[in-house]
Amino acid sequence: MFTRDEERTLDSVNTIIGEGTTLKGNVRVEGSIQVDGEFDGTIEASDTLVVGETGKVEGDATVSNAVIGGRMYGNVFASGKIELQRGSQLLGDIKTRGLVIEDGVVFQGNCQMGDVGDVPERRSSGSDVAYDDEELEEELEESEAAV
Repeated sequence: MFTRDEERTLDSVNTIIGEGTTLKGNVRVEGSIQVDGEFDGTIEASDTLVVGETGKVEGDATVSNAVIGGRMYGNVFASGKIELQRGSQLLGDIKTRGLVIEDGVVFQGNCQMGDVGDVPERRSSGSDVAYDDEELEEELEESEAAV
């Protein structure tokens, strides 16, 4: 699915939050970041955000590209492309130039595509929108049953 340039980008991830790791805060990365553990906060990356199958991000991300294979609860602003892989969950708004959504994805939010200008408003920690794992499991089971 990726072009050669995008494959090189994924090979050159310079920040990894590994499976079993939980971090809270804000991170700014020159390059790419991969989340296979849990992260709560904002992410800014000059290149690609990869949320692995075991990854969970609660917060907003401003990146060049995003590949979501796990769970993302927040807004994603990508100046390039967002890819939602089979089995992933994205609950939040997205703004991007390109979007790929595979079968079996749970996406709840608004999507704005085209020329990417202003970064969308940040999700506040006191937001009325709160999701817990049980609620998401139920929604995922309902969406899989409908397929």
